[in-house]
Amino acid sequence: MKSTFVRLATLCFIFAGCLLPMAVFAEDINSSTNREPHFFSKGPWAVAFEMEGTVTNVALIDERIQFQVNGRFWFAQFPPEGPNPVVIEVHRKGGFLATVSPDSFVAMTGDGRAGSVVNDKGRLLRILTAAAQRGTVGKFSLTQPKMDFGTNGFALLDAKVLRITDADLR
Repeated sequence: MKSTFVRLATLCFIFAGCLLPMAVFAEDINSSTNREPHFFSKGPWAVAFEMEGTVTNVALIDERIQFQVNGRFWFAQFPPEGPNPVVIEVHRKGGFLATVSPDSFVAMTGDGRAGSVVNDKGRLLRILTAAAQRGTVGKFSLTQPKMDFGTNGFALLDAKVLRITDADLR
């Protein structure tokens, strides 16, 4: 009986001796001083992509609308811990080239009090052409933007228009 107890105690001692370094090693890896930096947030960040300015040189190229914007482009991050957005603006002397893919969008009046969902892909081209002829300032909210900050300056390579606001929109 004593030999069985000794064998069982020895086996437990060996087993515990093998696990102890693993437990210490695992705790060491997960300690706060040995981890990669992490960003902890209570909720996801929201990001808005917008541009505003006068529109010129409107053209339909390969089912996408290309035009020149004389104004600004910005994106704003809305952190979950605070109400104030962090805004990054892009201003380019002489304007920048923008290309958008027509899709469903909301057309808004200048004061933001009225709007309608537009599902006609040709309607965005007509709105932009009219804005270019009048020379009024338009404001765009965008989704899925593809941007280029290359050697030629800023360009919006492609985006979908979520909302367009035009002062003379009817």
